[in-house]
Amino acid sequence: MNILVTSIGDAFAADIVIKRLQANNHRVVGCDCLPKEWIADAFNVDYFVQAPPAVETAKYLDFIIRICRECEIKYIVPLSDLDIDAVIGVKERLKGLGICLCTPDIEVTRLCRDKFRLTQYLASHDICRTISTTLWSETDQVSLSYPILAKPRFGRASEGIIVVRSGRDLGYLQEAAANTDYILQPLIQGEILNVDVVRNPDNSVVCVARRDLIRHPSGVGTTVEIINHSALVSVCIRIAQLLNIIGATNFEFIETPDQLYLVEINPRFSGGVEFSCIAGYDVVTNHLRCFTGHTIEINPVIRRMIIARKYEEYITKELEKEEPTPG
Repeated sequence: MNILVTSIGDAFAADIVIKRLQANNHRVVGCDCLPKEWIADAFNVDYFVQAPPAVETAKYLDFIIRICRECEIKYIVPLSDLDIDAVIGVKERLKGLGICLCTPDIEVTRLCRDKFRLTQYLASHDICRTISTTLWSETDQVSLSYPILAKPRFGRASEGIIVVRSGRDLGYLQEAAANTDYILQPLIQGEILNVDVVRNPDNSVVCVARRDLIRHPSGVGTTVEIINHSALVSVCIRIAQLLNIIGATNFEFIETPDQLYLVEINPRFSGGVEFSCIAGYDVVTNHLRCFTGHTIEINPVIRRMIIARKYEEYITKELEKEEPTPG
């Protein structure tokens, strides 16, 4: 099959997604808003094409539909939140064109992307412990209790997060919130747990959990411990079934000595999805199976381990050598 993978220069998951799709004999078309020479994985896909920025929604959607027609794409695997925000509204239109957008359904995806509404929804079902969340625009500043974690309501990759430790810091938040919806939460200290969750339409659910030991500033774990955590897995299964999630998603939690708090749900591959693949579950292959009418692998043997990520440099283009200056 011909599969379009987006944001291959921006997403930490790009490398393993491309590798696993190609290992299953799929032709991978990759796109990104950056030039090919700036992206190592642009040389690993079967065909690369530069896309408009996803924030230019109309141009981006025109591009997606055009490249799908030109390359006979049947499945789209978006890797970034910006891509998902841009294309989720035309999921049904794409379906009418014979193209499957490999994300949960529109309303589920939009719910997960809305950090305020998701928290309210899950709290109303009493399915897990959520962090008390309020909208900055509706907050009485006089009654605030510090420290506070402020973050964009529709944020991504830890961008725009502000820790407000006293009233003196509110000026930073007011400036940041001038053009962006912000939510406020109490600042909770604890260990960060991430779970790659795959749910098939037949209600099969598989979870692979890890503890972040070292984290990149973007919020992605760079050294992790694969863990067995039955209570965590049980909560994830219940949430996935309640929301009717289809495919692979990423659940993030904070664990304190006496409580487990859901932080967010990302309706896409996590940046650390390769950790789960290494530990024994091919999240990428099973994600695609959720949209092709196949069953997913269940009851995998997950090996406990610590995994560290490294970075590697590639020459993507040789430039002309400058002649040495005489003298």
